[in-house]
Amino acid sequence: MSPAPIGTTSPADGERRHQDEAELAVVRRLTRDLRPAAARRYVIDVTGAALGAWIAWGVAAWTDCPPGLRLASLATCSALLYRALMFIHELYHQPALHSVRHLWHLLVGIPALLPLLLYQPVHHLHHRPDSYGTVADGEYEQLEGRSRRMALKLLVLNLGMPLAMLVRFGLLGPLGWILPVVRREFLPRFAHLTMRMPFTAPPLRGAAAAEAARIDIACTLWAWLLIVGLFTGHAALVATWAVALIGVATLNTLRALGCTHLYRERDEGRDALGQTADSVNVEGNHLLTRILCPIGLQYHALHHIAPSLPYHALPEAHRRLVSALPAESVYRQSSVPSLWQGWLRVVRTCDPAAGTSAKCAGIAAGPVSRRPGPA
Repeated sequence: MSPAPIGTTSPADGERRHQDEAELAVVRRLTRDLRPAAARRYVIDVTGAALGAWIAWGVAAWTDCPPGLRLASLATCSALLYRALMFIHELYHQPALHSVRHLWHLLVGIPALLPLLLYQPVHHLHHRPDSYGTVADGEYEQLEGRSRRMALKLLVLNLGMPLAMLVRFGLLGPLGWILPVVRREFLPRFAHLTMRMPFTAPPLRGAAAAEAARIDIACTLWAWLLIVGLFTGHAALVATWAVALIGVATLNTLRALGCTHLYRERDEGRDALGQTADSVNVEGNHLLTRILCPIGLQYHALHHIAPSLPYHALPEAHRRLVSALPAESVYRQSSVPSLWQGWLRVVRTCDPAAGTSAKCAGIAAGPVSRRPGPA
């Protein structure tokens, strides 16, 4: 059979488009009532995680703290701070939660020197169908053929995160107020929350830019306070803060490599179902999953097909979709039974040492075969 002429649609393409539209219609219908965000739940969750993290920070920095208690407190601080910081993702997708965003900055974003302004311009490109999974996507990196090497690189770079944040807000931020060239040329390239490096983040505009400027000043003041603390008898507090941040970055890297995407870069972006096929849902509720994937982050494929859903609605949305969609659907094919299987999925898909890319993708054959090319 000869191929369809250029500019026409083949029967197979038409059938696939019909299946895709039907699947998206089911997602919209079954999740419509789950979209409202419960602001009170956000406040309780953010406040509890943040206060627990900073209490553990103080215990770990206590001079006479026994070694066992210090280690346990550091681990607790990193885990709770990680949970609190992951709300940065929710705040981007729930812009109407103004009070929650202000509270989050006060309790977490500013003290950790990881405010929304480092994430907002990057994440915007991650969901756009014309930039997802391309060189324009700062949250995406090509792992095909180098998954092990890139994982090691990311884990090593985590060690420099505290210093990078102190330089960003303690030095480059103030310089940008004096020298426009620093703010225009250097800050967009430095210390954004990206996987791809180097990467130039687009500028924020309007109300978002005005809010970011205020938060930038607050972060600078906190960075200066931390630097002063190093030389005024409070080095233990600053060192504990730095170790906790390294712990947060490490947890996030492990999560990103195991339950987000397959990280196979393309020249063109992907639509909602194309992103879903490239993403992962981690089934189960094991302790490791709860630690590495707090606030619904184990449902990453679900997030890309329904990005406006609040975190507290994701488990119910996933249950509904699994019950309603056929096993061969793009959404159902995105699930893995555990984080370990998620990590193996990336390695076997991307690393030639495990076989050719096509053979290794067999662990996720459904979404790979449904979306062989750019959407």
